[in-house]
Amino acid sequence: MSDTKFLLSIDGGGIRGLIPAKFVAEIEKRVNDELKKDNPNNTDLKCAEIFDVIAGTSTGSILALAFAKPDPNNNNRPQFDGPFMVDFFKKHKDEVFPSFTPFTIVSEILHMASEVLNKFRLSSMASSVAEEVTSVVDLVRKETLKIETKLTNNDPATNETNDPATNETNVTATTETNVTATSETNVTATTETANNDTAKKVQRKSFIEKIVSFVSPTKEKSDSNDDNTVDASKSLSIDTSNVDVTKSKAENDQSLTEQLQYLDDYVKSFDLLNPRYDPTRFEELLDEHFQENKLKDTANNVGVFITAFNISTCERTFFTNLITKNDDVFMKDVVRASTSAPTYFPAKEISSKYFVDGGVFMNNPTARAYLEARRTYPNSKFVVVSLGTGNYPISLEDHKDSGVIQWVSPLINLLMNNELGNHDDSMKILADLDDAKYYRIQPILKEDINLADTDDESIQKLFTLGDEAIQDPSFKLDELVNLLVDNIRKKNNTPAA
Repeated sequence: MSDTKFLLSIDGGGIRGLIPAKFVAEIEKRVNDELKKDNPNNTDLKCAEIFDVIAGTSTGSILALAFAKPDPNNNNRPQFDGPFMVDFFKKHKDEVFPSFTPFTIVSEILHMASEVLNKFRLSSMASSVAEEVTSVVDLVRKETLKIETKLTNNDPATNETNDPATNETNVTATTETNVTATSETNVTATTETANNDTAKKVQRKSFIEKIVSFVSPTKEKSDSNDDNTVDASKSLSIDTSNVDVTKSKAENDQSLTEQLQYLDDYVKSFDLLNPRYDPTRFEELLDEHFQENKLKDTANNVGVFITAFNISTCERTFFTNLITKNDDVFMKDVVRASTSAPTYFPAKEISSKYFVDGGVFMNNPTARAYLEARRTYPNSKFVVVSLGTGNYPISLEDHKDSGVIQWVSPLINLLMNNELGNHDDSMKILADLDDAKYYRIQPILKEDINLADTDDESIQKLFTLGDEAIQDPSFKLDELVNLLVDNIRKKNNTPAA
């Protein structure tokens, strides 16, 4: 008679890993509550003593290997459980998930552009701008050049002393050649020939001027620093409720120049040539918690399966002890590799190869982990539990006539969500073919919570979402707990109370 193996898989998802951590804590609690009915003195079991295989990607790898890490005082028992990892994420959220990434600035600028496009219906103007530039940053710098040049030319004192050589140090030849004669002519014609002042102010506003007119700098000036550098950890404040067209031309030009400078400094505050964060503190945490344990050292001999991408050979990599060739690797190194999001942390070197976040190709490792586990245990039946980190479904119908700027942000989310869905569909088919039981627990987010949103409000929302999902009958948590309890009783030859 074949036995039954229980596989737990945990998606990637940054700080939203709190959701599966809470689910594991709840599963442990319910299982132990049931087992104590048999014997009140029963020792509380932990995740690695309840499941036979644990898989994870990115933040899921932190959880998976933490659950598998042996207790130094009792190597056959796991050291960490669900409640510990919930507290770990809360306590170290800003070290493991720094609250601001390079992707945030792109998202905010694109959102700002999208807001303006939706408000003013500037589809034709946006098309014209798209032909002139290849990125929002290029556009900002072009418009800065145009406005500064116009202001300089309109100032007699400046014109008398203006040295072309001085301007060359601030503007590249590439930027100058990208400004078309047509756009210069349109700006000049509009600003010089319109008689009505209000009409002139509205007409002469270009696409980028409308964008930056909604930017409200929130950074307070430092007492020790008088320059215009902007703290990249501050978010842009966008206000689309008021558009002031009553200011004089000089006031508008001055305000526009200041806002352009703010936005330009904001973008320049990023080092585009290096990862955003130093991994030193994160690596210290990994060293502290995982010490010198390797994949082959797992508690209770639990199987582990972790994804990462080898950028040295451009190959998918699976760190697992289900096969011996990949088990002689330190747990802390595997976690560091699987969580090395490109541009976020530098790639992790292991055996002269460099690895990045497994989420770049497989954010939901369930189906692939199942295939590996089935190969290891060919005569076993399986119960597969796949924990997601939350999904925020949005309608894309409003983008049916959108262009590049409006599509970029939702397109990224669309691709990521479809990737998760594809693996979910594959696992459903495999479960049907093999007569396996499959539980996919993926809570629906009421609002989008960024993977790096570590502020207290976002953490509380994740806690609330986790609690609500635990009570959701559609996830069949009670049914799953009964299967787990029955399996443990069977292994221990313990009859039900």
